[in-house]
Amino acid sequence: MLEKLKAFKGKFRYDDSEMPFLEHLEEFRKTVIRCFIALAIAMTICLPFADELIGVLRAPAEPYIIKNASEVLDNTTVHLRIAADSIETNALQVAEDGSRYYDVKALVELPESSTAQKGGIRLQFSEPAAAFKMWLTVTFFGGILISLPFLVFFIGLFVMPGVRDVERKVMTRISFFSGGLFLVGIAMGYKMTLPLALGLMLKIGGQLGGESIWFYNKYIGFALQLLLGFGLAFQLPVVILIMGRMGLVSSSQLRDKRRHVIVAMFVLAMVLTPPDPMTQVLMALPLILLYEFCIWFLHFSGNREPSPSGDADDDSADPTDEDAADESKDDHEKKDSTEENT
Repeated sequence: MLEKLKAFKGKFRYDDSEMPFLEHLEEFRKTVIRCFIALAIAMTICLPFADELIGVLRAPAEPYIIKNASEVLDNTTVHLRIAADSIETNALQVAEDGSRYYDVKALVELPESSTAQKGGIRLQFSEPAAAFKMWLTVTFFGGILISLPFLVFFIGLFVMPGVRDVERKVMTRISFFSGGLFLVGIAMGYKMTLPLALGLMLKIGGQLGGESIWFYNKYIGFALQLLLGFGLAFQLPVVILIMGRMGLVSSSQLRDKRRHVIVAMFVLAMVLTPPDPMTQVLMALPLILLYEFCIWFLHFSGNREPSPSGDADDDSADPTDEDAADESKDDHEKKDSTEENT
């Protein structure tokens, strides 16, 4: 068993032998097929739980969703108030099937916390196939989340044999840091940004006197796009720190370009999030804080100033100076030899 594990681990080690192009292409084809199979299996696993996944995405908007009468009556305590003189003043009624009942006046009261009395969002489907498309969308993203370890594993089998040991250690550290930031971004988008954005949009809509009727699949797409956008946007520190370790940027350069980068972050938030100013601002603000973290991280790690470029200029000037010195030396030797002959 240990020998099999060692042999399997050896597939990830650096191999400096050159592989023919066709064999390399065949390995790439196998990697793509394995990734598709892993994604298909993960989607099949997620399909029975599509309702639960949709419920998770719907949870931030749940306090604002208007439920129908049956949902309200099933999940809410209903108070029935009958006037004291109703039974006395109304005669006993007899139905067609022979059953008898009192026709009385009653007042049905629902708690103030009931969503039926609040107003808010009405979720509707825009077309007959909208519900099926929403199922597929949620199942696809859930399949990617479940199959992500296997996707990374198969891609590692293809890439790692061409990566040296030192580079492999750096890539491992970066991958853990990147994965952690991705999860933090999704959690922040789900717990903070999405509820705040929904509350603000509904408040503005209520002030304008309109009724919020949303397409169900549009809301699910909005939530998925926002969460994915936050996860990707939180990869910015990874890119900046890699560039800093490579000597491409320094702490002073990041400080000098702070104003331009802030504008670029708002543009990035506009691209990654749905067309809503609130969500764009809520994404840009943590990105600005992460950018400041990168500035101070590079400052304390010693990468404060850009690498000097004067040495290269001095080296490039040396060959011409040496050639001129050699030519002048030859001229002096020729002159001395002629003087001796005379």
